[in-house]
Amino acid sequence: MLTVNLALELLIFILVGLVIQKLHVVNETFDQSLSSFLLRVALPCMIIDSLRAQFSAQELVNAGVMVVLALLTLGASAVVGVIAYRICGGNAHGRILRFSTMFCNFSFMGMPVIQSLYGQQGLFYFVVLTVPIRMIYYSSAKPLLSPPDLQLEHPTPWQKIRGWFSAPVIGVIIGLILYVTQLPLPSVVEDVISGIGSVASPMGMILCGLTLGKYNLRKIIKPRYLLAPLLRNGIMPAVTLGLMVLLPVPPELGRVVVMYSALPVASMLAAFTIQYDPSPTAQLESAGSVLYSTLLSAGTIPVWAWITGLVLPV
Repeated sequence: MLTVNLALELLIFILVGLVIQKLHVVNETFDQSLSSFLLRVALPCMIIDSLRAQFSAQELVNAGVMVVLALLTLGASAVVGVIAYRICGGNAHGRILRFSTMFCNFSFMGMPVIQSLYGQQGLFYFVVLTVPIRMIYYSSAKPLLSPPDLQLEHPTPWQKIRGWFSAPVIGVIIGLILYVTQLPLPSVVEDVISGIGSVASPMGMILCGLTLGKYNLRKIIKPRYLLAPLLRNGIMPAVTLGLMVLLPVPPELGRVVVMYSALPVASMLAAFTIQYDPSPTAQLESAGSVLYSTLLSAGTIPVWAWITGLVLPV
């Protein structure tokens, strides 16, 4: 019942955002402002709030395990993505498939999904899991999505450092410091952090709908745009589940990692492609990949949650 309700919630939130955009309730730049607010304010607050728990040495060990699993999962997705890229001949289609396979919507959709499925403890593991992934995600979008002839500019060391330490990553660092030291915060400060963080989940999914609503849905009804969702929503969860079965990983950690891999294509793919690839075809395909993967995830996430619960039981 939980997974069915979760699927309905995902669809409703996404549809609310899509309808708002189609009816022009908000202006054309609202989604950009909302994205900036969520990434720089709401998500860091949600992360800090999720780490406000009683310190446990075992949980700290589990956090270290999650970092290792994050690198293994990202490595496996990179292998699958590079294979898809090579098969496509290294063109724009291949670049989109590679990026879609490597990175999912871990911010706006991942955190509410994991919290709904596995509670605060699962959210704690998920937050730690995404730390190294976030650092790689923001710094690798340009080299992964840019055509070869446009990859001439090399970032300075300071630009690389800024790419690694985004606001959510800084939120994780602050949250872990508070978690390990158990430093108390004034109750009013905790209430403010919790209140701001609580809007990240619903508004993040509405943002997905706002982004999708900007596109003419009839123009992106093409079978090839289903390849990215196939890799992201289907192949990667299966590969990751196989890894969790083979590795001596506690089930409560393995379930979070598998459900991370079951999340849809990163919602920022379309924005990154617009920024780094001037090809209208590539930009349209990126939008279609996000659309189909996000909509299909309302069905595939509950299915993978059910399968994962059977293979990695409590």
